[in-house]
Amino acid sequence: MGKLYFYALITGISLLAVAPPASARSIADCDKQTAKAEILSDTVDPVPDVDKNEKADACSPQNKAVSQQQPAKVAPINIVATGSASSLKKVIKGEIRPRDEGSLHENLAFKYRIYRPQAPNGDTMVLLHGSGQDETSLVSFGAKIAPNALLLAVRGRVIQDGSNRWYRRLTPVSFDQKDIRSEAKAFAEFLKQVTQEYKIDPNRTTFLGYSNGANLINAVMMLYPDLVKQAVLLRSMPVLTGTVQANLANARVLTVSGASDQLYAPYAPALEEMLRAHGARVEARSIKSDHGLGKDDVKVVSEWLSGATAQLKKN
Repeated sequence: MGKLYFYALITGISLLAVAPPASARSIADCDKQTAKAEILSDTVDPVPDVDKNEKADACSPQNKAVSQQQPAKVAPINIVATGSASSLKKVIKGEIRPRDEGSLHENLAFKYRIYRPQAPNGDTMVLLHGSGQDETSLVSFGAKIAPNALLLAVRGRVIQDGSNRWYRRLTPVSFDQKDIRSEAKAFAEFLKQVTQEYKIDPNRTTFLGYSNGANLINAVMMLYPDLVKQAVLLRSMPVLTGTVQANLANARVLTVSGASDQLYAPYAPALEEMLRAHGARVEARSIKSDHGLGKDDVKVVSEWLSGATAQLKKN
């Protein structure tokens, strides 16, 4: 009896020593799910462009917060030319990472972060995230496609249903027109201020937006046509209603839709038609993807930038 009791006691202590607490298991399970999703979908940006519903999401931001409080330090960029063959191979492999200034700037109307490359070439890329994301969500993508550009990553300031957005929505494909115009005006003023503060060359600036962020960019282009000379619109759709007069003859645009994106892909032709009707030079691409971003996006955008940016610098 004594030996059996002693054996049970030792076994119990061992189990207690190796069993993680429920919160730790929850975080570990979330990390595993995220890693699995990245492998299966081959995504560049693993955070989907959806509004947060934390009650329905077992892996909510609160559960993930403990494991993500301290972002891993990454190596600075050391690539010679954007769009070169060697650079493209490296970005697809995910070997390029940006260098963060280390602080969130809150001195202007929109919160933002600055990421500087080790070998800057004078280019700037402005990043606008999708719904439910933040200013860091597209940084990895931006560094992959423009490794020598300064990255200006901006956070949408509208909070709806607990999610960061660029303007209020009424349904997934209809939006508050007054709010779009108000936020577009504020963003246009922000751009003027941040351009002056960081001595950014507008003629060497590319705006890259994903979904909700891309929609704000196309709205800004229509309402303030002189601000955006080059833009990459990923999974985007036109959001303004009514007649808008805009001369986009100086603008170059790449639109990339996902062939199986049931929500936004049907609106891609309307977006292309709208931009072209106002004079923009548009290259429209449809890739084998859903609403998420992946390596095909990196390849398509990198190849387009290598030619479009060269033309932008000549003007």
